[in-house]
Amino acid sequence: MQPIKKEDLLSYRFLSGVTASPDGNKAVFTVAVQDVRQNGYKKNLYLVDLATEKVEKLTSHGKAGAFLFEDSGTLLCQKPGKEPGTTAFERFSLAEKKAEPAFSIGYPVLGFWKLGAGLYLIKADVDTNLEGLSDEEKKAEEDYIHIGELPFWDNGVGYVSGHRDTLFLYKEKEDTLTQVTGAKFATGAVAVAGGGSKVYFTGAEYSQMREVFSGLYELDPGSGKVTELLPQDKMRLGQLFEAGGVLYVAGSFCDKMGGTEKNDWYILKGKKLVKIADNDFTIGCNISTDCRYGRSAALCGYQGKLMHLSTKGTVCAPVILDKDGSVQPAFAFDGAVDGIAAAGEKVLFTAMKKGKLQELYLFDGKKVKMLTRMNSYALSGKYVGEPEYCGFTNSQGTPIDGWVIKPYGYDPEKKYPALLSMHGGPCVAWGEIFVHEMQMLAGLGYFVFFCNPRGSDGKGAKFADIKNKYGTVDFEDFMEFTDHVLESYPAIDSGKLGVLGGSYGGYMTNWIIGNTNRFAAAVSQRSFCNPISDFGNSCIGYSFDAKEFAATPWTGLDRMWDHAPLKYAPNVTTPTLFIHSLEDYNCPLSQGFEMFSALKYHGVTSEMVLFKGENHELSRSGKPTHRQRRLAEISRWFDTYLMK
Repeated sequence: MQPIKKEDLLSYRFLSGVTASPDGNKAVFTVAVQDVRQNGYKKNLYLVDLATEKVEKLTSHGKAGAFLFEDSGTLLCQKPGKEPGTTAFERFSLAEKKAEPAFSIGYPVLGFWKLGAGLYLIKADVDTNLEGLSDEEKKAEEDYIHIGELPFWDNGVGYVSGHRDTLFLYKEKEDTLTQVTGAKFATGAVAVAGGGSKVYFTGAEYSQMREVFSGLYELDPGSGKVTELLPQDKMRLGQLFEAGGVLYVAGSFCDKMGGTEKNDWYILKGKKLVKIADNDFTIGCNISTDCRYGRSAALCGYQGKLMHLSTKGTVCAPVILDKDGSVQPAFAFDGAVDGIAAAGEKVLFTAMKKGKLQELYLFDGKKVKMLTRMNSYALSGKYVGEPEYCGFTNSQGTPIDGWVIKPYGYDPEKKYPALLSMHGGPCVAWGEIFVHEMQMLAGLGYFVFFCNPRGSDGKGAKFADIKNKYGTVDFEDFMEFTDHVLESYPAIDSGKLGVLGGSYGGYMTNWIIGNTNRFAAAVSQRSFCNPISDFGNSCIGYSFDAKEFAATPWTGLDRMWDHAPLKYAPNVTTPTLFIHSLEDYNCPLSQGFEMFSALKYHGVTSEMVLFKGENHELSRSGKPTHRQRRLAEISRWFDTYLMK
């Protein structure tokens, strides 16, 4: 067996977007692979014949985009338009494996749905700052950015002040694009109902600051009339989906624990929402890994009911929700399902099992079978360290899930360095699925240990609620877990411990090094360290920081400072590497600079590696060479301070 190396990441295949045909006889999904030469991702479409369960490749150009079934034999596929900021569509024949041009839209398209013959619903990004200007006037504005709203930028997008996710109706025969939502309206979720005769959507109008709550609206595609069903200031609304003639709506009044609450389930009766089921779990997959790429559906209709993914504990599997509010498991799956599509009694889904990468699976109504082996070769002959359960009950009597991966070539008679790895979020969860970064570090000779402290997902909103507790109960859990691991694995050298994490995990890395000296090295990634300054710089600062720290700089300055890792920087002695992307707007670059500068000022060994052209998603969807460099920098730092 050979150790897993950073380069092995380049051979993994990422599956997403599985979609069933209208007749239920076939399905199409996307497979992405990293392309080092182009420093990007090649994406192609694959076809599944549900009668034979045969999977075949449809395209080889590597440029597959979003798609939908026009009919059971034709796909409508999205691709970049000829001009910047435009979108083109083409029709792809499954039988002939050939594409023909269809039509184009003069905006960046974010989503599209077929409503009827030649009639489409389009969601597009509209820059209202440039609306009504001539091409010459737009050219003159290229050097200037006008900001008048919050958020003024968004991670992975750029400056968004004045931008709106706008709905249009497009009639192909007439080549007409008719705007449905207002100039200041930002569209959220969309659900097509009645075979295209109705559309429901969420969203809100704003001119100063985008709020968390949104309204619910109904569109009549024939007349273009929009009817308000729920005002935009009543609820936080999430997913929408029609199944069995019923519109299911996920939403919350946020009146119990604020934004930490999970969305409950409602159905639309007449023009009103009626609650049918309490829900205390994330709708969708929230089990963290660095081995996914692309979007997948978390909801689908199944035999007249709603099927949706639910993250419970350390797994994610589909459940079936009926209009009476009853919920039952769809089928058992020990792992993390990240995308689903139903075809009659069959369910296609992409997922990861323990020790394995993504594959396509089929539930035929009785049992689950694996349809693809696209990633089997990638791990063949490799040492995949098994996450050994190492949970414990903390000093407050709360059970905490945790795991340990032993190093490659493990010898119980030897001593090894060990790394505490912390997830982002904080309302995210580790499970037992494959994480390349952890496996690579185990391959380099490290114990890797990780847990889901209070604040993590999977155990309900109360467990996840650490508002105004950052750096307290979570820090206690991490330190007690470290003690538990050291006691359980005597082969770990307690003098050679490292700590790393990204986003919230980066925040906790910054916090830990300022509140204990037990770690000999640290790597803080896409972190934040100061809620006071983050409030006005992060794209989510004004909402996230105000909620999570139960304060603003004007109502709780001292409280925010008490929870700022920067406050404790004078205590740091741990050599620390900071990794940050220049275009990270979730945890802005300034946050990394503040902590790095504080350590330098106080004489602590520290370095910073910055990545151009990357954002908060560097470790998950960054350019292939950048992802490799990131792993190399992490390895270099820990090898320097822990492998001596």
